[in-house]
Amino acid sequence: MSTIQAYTTATRPSAVGNTGLTIFNTTTKNINVSDGTTWRAYVSDGVPLGANGYSLDLDGTDDRVELGDISSLNSTSAFSLSFWVKLSSSAGTVRFYQSGSDTFYNSISFNHSTVIDFLIGKGGSSYAGTRYSGSIKDDTWHHLAGVYNGSTLTIYLDGSVPSQSAIGTSVPSSTVSTGGNNPHIGSQTDNTLEVKGKMDDFSIFNAALTATEVSNIKNNAIYPTDKLIHQYRFENNYNDSKGSLNGTAQGNPTFDSSDKPY
Repeated sequence: MSTIQAYTTATRPSAVGNTGLTIFNTTTKNINVSDGTTWRAYVSDGVPLGANGYSLDLDGTDDRVELGDISSLNSTSAFSLSFWVKLSSSAGTVRFYQSGSDTFYNSISFNHSTVIDFLIGKGGSSYAGTRYSGSIKDDTWHHLAGVYNGSTLTIYLDGSVPSQSAIGTSVPSSTVSTGGNNPHIGSQTDNTLEVKGKMDDFSIFNAALTATEVSNIKNNAIYPTDKLIHQYRFENNYNDSKGSLNGTAQGNPTFDSSDKPY
């Protein structure tokens, strides 16, 4: 039996002159193979999360989780969001996530009023989005994902793509300031439209998820680690288990060990 030697990105040997050298990169959790000039990365099909001990409980009044700047989303490149949510039947209009300004004209926004909208905008009134004309305010756990492939936005509900329609004007063609301004999980960035209900496993990706990947997340809690950049499992804390952007609680969110999606 042979063993692949493990290195971090910083400590691995030079790829130059090492054609065929194969290592395990403990920083990215990828297999790296040298082609003699650069390292080529080969990724797994995904990594299961394991046991789920808690969910985040939000009171709909002043509870939210604030993040720092997510600079990788300051562009019109592809990205995705994934999370579980259980909305109270008495919940009003809520924002699951928003980064950017306190309106959708310069932000990434995922919200639910009487419909579910997934939007991206750039200043003025230039924005684009997709709308699912249905409600999930039924005191039941649902999995939601928003996928942006660089030109099209898509909502996934419980692992499938429901009927939805395009709204707004057009996807911005230049850089958008969507990653900064203290992104919020569970409210709008002006601290309104708070979620009344529970959320879990909020994940941010720097690429478009495929239908298979969304299904794997929803059904098996298996995540494509090559695309995942931030993940908030809310396991009795607000830590980012994938990156280094830990969240900060505002209001008084609590953690529920008895009510969780899986």
